[in-house]
Amino acid sequence: MIYTITLNPALDHYLEVDDLTVDDANRVKSECLYAGGKGIDVSRAIRHLGGDSMALGFIGGHNGQVLLDLLKREGVTTYFTPIAQETRRDIIVNNRKAGTQTMLNARGPTVTAEEWRSFLEHLRLLDLRDAYVVLGGSLPRGVALDAYYQIVRLVQRRGAKAVLDADGPCLKAGLKARPFAIKPNVKELQRVSGRPLRTEADILAAATALNRGGVNVVLVSRGRQGLLVVSGTRHRSPLLLRAVPPPVKVRSTVGAGDSTVAGFVFRHAGGKTVEDAVRYATAAGTAATLAPGNQLCRLIDVQRLVPRVKIEQLRSA
Repeated sequence: MIYTITLNPALDHYLEVDDLTVDDANRVKSECLYAGGKGIDVSRAIRHLGGDSMALGFIGGHNGQVLLDLLKREGVTTYFTPIAQETRRDIIVNNRKAGTQTMLNARGPTVTAEEWRSFLEHLRLLDLRDAYVVLGGSLPRGVALDAYYQIVRLVQRRGAKAVLDADGPCLKAGLKARPFAIKPNVKELQRVSGRPLRTEADILAAATALNRGGVNVVLVSRGRQGLLVVSGTRHRSPLLLRAVPPPVKVRSTVGAGDSTVAGFVFRHAGGKTVEDAVRYATAAGTAATLAPGNQLCRLIDVQRLVPRVKIEQLRSA
């Protein structure tokens, strides 16, 4: 079973305009609503790939109900913890002429100590044996900075593999619980390692240090350059991989990282090797860039891209 956790989900209101003029009325050409947040995006992408998962987290108010309805419409199973305050609503404005995308991210609700305890109790009710638990994104107000540490420790003690996609203090806290896998980009890896990563060798060295610290799989996303991966346990020499996607015409990079995580977890949970899962993850992340707006990877694109992903085994850093 695959579970995803989004502690600070958002109802994303996506708008497209021909051009954005400041201090003037702008006519919206098209608009749509999406259920947003890292874990939610992973659940949606897994559904697109033909798999199933259960989305968890906090939900509240009218925005929260709309978000739940959108997920239900996509076939995503949910088990959210209700909260008193309203789920946030973010605004994304796509400027066709400039080719830019402006995001207005709301602060979101404040979660009470009682609501946090209820969420943890929900987690304890689940069958986590041999499960995968994907968590990441921002934390809502009221939740402690070590929230990901608490969750990773809880689920892995109950037999699950935690996959963490976070940044800054949240990532640093979560790493103390030694999650099964993480997926930082280069800037996020640089922040957690505390040193500049100017070359591929620097990136591999930083990822290897995290692997030796107890993270079984470190997937470093590099945009068009694909993934650098360090995988292995403390008792064996790590496997180092470079996965390079084929060149494509990028329409939007929104959701590419979440699609990458979805592709990896979907295949690895299905019993595939790390190399196979990395190939599929690279294809899924690239497929997301072919979709417009806030859309995620599409299965037809992933299937077409998988055989074109180049995988190379590298020497130990």
